Amino acid sequence: MFAPNVVGTANATSAGWGNLGGGVTQVVMPLVFTLFVMAGGFSDALGWRLSMLVAGVLCLLTGIAYFILTQDAPDGNFKDLRAAGRLPDKRQSNGAFVAACKDHRVWALFVVYAACFGIELTINNVLVIYFLDYFDYFQRMNATIALRTAGLAAGLFGLMNIFARTMGGVFGDAFGLRWGLKGRVMFLFMALFCEGLALMLFSQMGILVLAIPSLILFSLFVQMSEGATFSVVPFVNKKALGAVAGIVGAGGNAGAVAAGFLFKGALPWSTALLIFGGLVTACSFCAFAVTFSPEAETVARKEHARALAEKQREQTLELQPA
Repeated sequence: MFAPNVVGTANATSAGWGNLGGGVTQVVMPLVFTLFVMAGGFSDALGWRLSMLVAGVLCLLTGIAYFILTQDAPDGNFKDLRAAGRLPDKRQSNGAFVAACKDHRVWALFVVYAACFGIELTINNVLVIYFLDYFDYFQRMNATIALRTAGLAAGLFGLMNIFARTMGGVFGDAFGLRWGLKGRVMFLFMALFCEGLALMLFSQMGILVLAIPSLILFSLFVQMSEGATFSVVPFVNKKALGAVAGIVGAGGNAGAVAAGFLFKGALPWSTALLIFGGLVTACSFCAFAVTFSPEAETVARKEHARALAEKQREQTLELQPA
């Protein structure tokens, strides 16, 4: 949907603010639960069920608002764009999914996204419980207060999406401007490699005053990795972009499901997080499987130059007197 000089930033910002909901949920849901239990007098079990009902209603209303208030793309709806000849006919996209499935680069990015977004989903699911069970600070509190405080601490992880994922897209675009498509891939590797190291660091923190800064550092890199991934995705196969984006995005959910099994075993959660950090570091090398031909690099440079020229032209027109 966006010009190549800003596609990483645009993808990362919209997705990052979507993921921001995870951090908001960590903060708000314990507060909603506390309201039902303390103010409403409901039991803990019913209080959680009513809290989920609130979340479900909000999702339903958001879906209705999205349907009514939005369009398919920044420049219009798909139906109108096809009628104007600005999008190919639906029949021309036949076989796009098969083409995406045959491309090894798509599956490399699938693994990469599993190692960043999949890990973020997993951490969002377990972080409050991890704080409550593994840090004495929370165990000395009243149970309700501890839950609320742990939720606020865990919320820092998701709230970093306000800017962290956008940073991944911004740096991806900047590396692309300087070194082309291989620059975008190189930054993706760097961000994911640092994510693994930061997760291993967080897993070894047993004191809350040290755990929080290391969690924020880990959150910075995991979300930058996500933004960097989708600064690469639009250039893999433009004729099958939806299929590529869908497969890579599914990698995040698949990674979260796979990671969840490690928390069901007998391992201490700190050990499980240490293992995850090592796996993420290893997965970062999958980024090097995402290569581009010299022809693709040339096309990307021309598109980038054209986008910058168009931007300059628009800025010039804006400065001209009416």
